[in-house]
Amino acid sequence: MTNFTKNMMIAAAAMLSAVGMAQAQTITAEVPFGFRAAGTVMPAGSYRWQEIASGSVAVFKLTNEDSGHAILTIPMARNSVKLGTAPSLTFQCSGHDCSLLRVTPGDGAAYEIKTPGLGKDSRLAVIRAVLAR
Repeated sequence: MTNFTKNMMIAAAAMLSAVGMAQAQTITAEVPFGFRAAGTVMPAGSYRWQEIASGSVAVFKLTNEDSGHAILTIPMARNSVKLGTAPSLTFQCSGHDCSLLRVTPGDGAAYEIKTPGLGKDSRLAVIRAVLAR
């Protein structure tokens, strides 16, 4: 094997290692009420939020850990928040109808999720999340 080939293999391994380390944090949260996310009705329960693709378009997977049911969602926007902001899921609620509005994984970003219009009498519910190992 030539030195060039060895150097290319080492560079490729380093890039793969860096990509793995740059992935967003996975968070979990206990949501005590049913809600909508990406047009799907989700029951109350324990949820895991993880980034499964990044780049020009980020794709996230939201999994109900009790049933194993999962949905994929592409956020409408990524906003910056103060680094160290606690991980959380924010819901917009009107009456008994709630929709996932924002996910803050605790890495300096907040992802806005498309929600149906719930009217001017809606309120926000914020659920604390924890970093998953």
